[in-house]
Amino acid sequence: MCGSHSGNCSMFGAFNLRDEQTIPSFKHAFDAFCGHLKSEGYVHSWRVWERAHHEGYDARFPEVEVLVEMCFHDHQASLHCWNYVDGGSEPMKALHVAVNRQVKDAIFALYHQRA
Repeated sequence: MCGSHSGNCSMFGAFNLRDEQTIPSFKHAFDAFCGHLKSEGYVHSWRVWERAHHEGYDARFPEVEVLVEMCFHDHQASLHCWNYVDGGSEPMKALHVAVNRQVKDAIFALYHQRA
């Protein structure tokens, strides 16, 4: 679970899936992407959320169907992870492309908890 780890820092992404893409196919690609980042020591966990529509809760939130969370060991790990992904070396490049080709309308933000 993301919130139970010390040094909480998470990247949240909100987006829609492209036509013909499904939550299971996206989750498979995202699990491979995050699993590699975990093996490299950047993240400790991740989650994929599918929107549960509710009139009261949906006020002013973007019209997106999927929310992901990548949970880093700490803020510094998130910065190193960005550089690693942005570097575009294999196998990260192929894993990142496999995730990105399934999404549209994406927005991302990095958050951390204050002590």
